[in-house]
Amino acid sequence: MHDDGDPAADPVGLLEGLATTRAIRRYRDEDVPDEALQAMLFAATRAPTGSNRQPFRFLVLRHGPKAMAAKQLIAESARRAWATKQASDGYAEGSGAVADSPKARMADTMRTYVERFEHVPVLVLPCLVRYRDPTPTEGASIYPACQNLLLAARALGYGGVLTGFHVAVESELRVLLEIPDGVFMAATITLGRPAGRHGPVRRRPLAEVVFEESWDRPAPWAVDPAGVSHAAAGPPSRPAPAPPEAAP
Repeated sequence: MHDDGDPAADPVGLLEGLATTRAIRRYRDEDVPDEALQAMLFAATRAPTGSNRQPFRFLVLRHGPKAMAAKQLIAESARRAWATKQASDGYAEGSGAVADSPKARMADTMRTYVERFEHVPVLVLPCLVRYRDPTPTEGASIYPACQNLLLAARALGYGGVLTGFHVAVESELRVLLEIPDGVFMAATITLGRPAGRHGPVRRRPLAEVVFEESWDRPAPWAVDPAGVSHAAAGPPSRPAPAPPEAAP
């Protein structure tokens, strides 16, 4: 299933995979074999779901006429979404204007990703068959499966990324792909052989995100392993809302 000598195809332990599965947006121009897709989707369907109902469904889009039409629809949505985000988040300003800065590299990666979106080797639409009205926790029966899919891709020498680029064209996709109204389209996942490579991800230090006993109280044992790189993340912090005025 793998090319001999390809470092991406080396065996990957579970903990290593968890720590090194990056969002992969650049793909080689090669197909993903049926047996690799079968292994990835099998792993996805091992994910837990509420009451073991297994309401997840995975619509795989590759080369067929409907697949190509769906890819084109989502590609156009992706380009519009990125243009808006690029402007609103100031990707051409500050450090984004500095060549080879992290912000500039991200902008370049995203630009290439959306420009070539319709050419991704595989596009998967993970869906959830609703058995009741939407609830805040229903994603627990689909998103673990999405992560399993991405981890399995990593283990097999492939890579992918989860996006929401389908949302703006969901109504068109439902008609084109005959997706029933009672089905929640949870994400768009692209998959392929990485043009680069996976590697350690950068995240906030454990002490910033793991609390014990009470909110914002770091757990003394929550210490990152030696050599781990960190990065700030997320939108700028917003000031806390002012407390309500006391009643007279």
